[in-house]
Amino acid sequence: MELDYRGPNFEAFPDEALPLIEVSDDKETLSVNQEAVDLLRRIDCAICPISIVGLYRTGKSSLLNFLHGGKAGFRTGHSISRCTRGVWIFGRPTRATLGDGTQVAVVLLDTEGVGGLEADRRYDERIFALATLLSATLVYNSLGSIDENAIGQLSFVAQLSRHVRFAPKEDGLDDGDEAEEDARRLGAVMPAFTWVLRDFALELADERGDAITADDYLDRSLRPQRGFEAAVLERNRVRHVLAAFFPKRQCRTLVRPVHEEEKLQRVDTLSPDELRPEFRRNLEELKDALFAPEHVRPKCAPGSNTPVSGSAFVDLTQQFVAAINAGGVPVVSSAWDHVSQTECVAASREALQRFDATALDLPLDEVDLHALLERAEADALQAFDARALGDARVDQRKDLKEQIKRKTRA
Repeated sequence: MELDYRGPNFEAFPDEALPLIEVSDDKETLSVNQEAVDLLRRIDCAICPISIVGLYRTGKSSLLNFLHGGKAGFRTGHSISRCTRGVWIFGRPTRATLGDGTQVAVVLLDTEGVGGLEADRRYDERIFALATLLSATLVYNSLGSIDENAIGQLSFVAQLSRHVRFAPKEDGLDDGDEAEEDARRLGAVMPAFTWVLRDFALELADERGDAITADDYLDRSLRPQRGFEAAVLERNRVRHVLAAFFPKRQCRTLVRPVHEEEKLQRVDTLSPDELRPEFRRNLEELKDALFAPEHVRPKCAPGSNTPVSGSAFVDLTQQFVAAINAGGVPVVSSAWDHVSQTECVAASREALQRFDATALDLPLDEVDLHALLERAEADALQAFDARALGDARVDQRKDLKEQIKRKTRA
């Protein structure tokens, strides 16, 4: 499918990648790049962040370049060093129009690969946790099939609950029960999960040789394996966490893009015609699974279908980064409470400005004036509802109506 870069001001967005979350040299401090902040705040429609994660040197950045049309927007390389540091964003969003007419800006995020020569397990787990918290869809990129080794390489997923909480820890509760309840609530706000298997060469069939789908293959691979050895138990724990945290999951396969090793080293520079037809077909299927209107999932506030704008996404990012820098664990509910309050205050301010801008073509008789003010109030409340989100919405809306009422009495 062809991606649509047209939309509210999207043509003016940079056609290149830029850092969203930067990392200090000692990996102890994260910072949100102001250029990305300014860019994201210009997105005034719903936003759908799609993040790609995976082991280092598995072609994550190349996959993202394929997804947005083969443009070499994300940095790739062929050495054993990591190419991406922190979290990067492709500057120009793509547009999707949902069935109900909602305009959505689809934003692609690239994350630093897990593992490698510069590996720091705690740092890798924090970057993965951040990508998970920020995403509406999380894409896990890996090479080959889903075997026991592939499951073992996902051990950082099993540590997710150590780096993220849904609610602040409560005193007086049994640690086991409290942790289980928090994990359950956390699972309800996790992004959709897509496992992309690169250079896939197996035939998708069951034990009897009957054809199965890639989704079937993933679900079968997540079934617990028999055995009581430590390695088996750990891999089964990974399977359990993956299934529990990501109930909305799918799998897609991509064959090797080219046969020749020399071409593979510069695959980002190849024209579509130089790629294998099977790869191009697989890629279109993946694009459809991620970008087709019926599959796009905007980032929404927990427990609601209210999508967030670019501004709210920035506030959320800053809250999570601040929590990590303070040495704590990002708390989803607390971050969203802050975002809700910030967005509702801003929505109320904009709604009042809209009401104040109502033109009064005086003189008007009492009936016409009353009708005009009623329409102005309805327009202001509609503008508020379009931006406000979360638990602060009810009180802020009530306060807005009171402020409008005082203005009409003046």
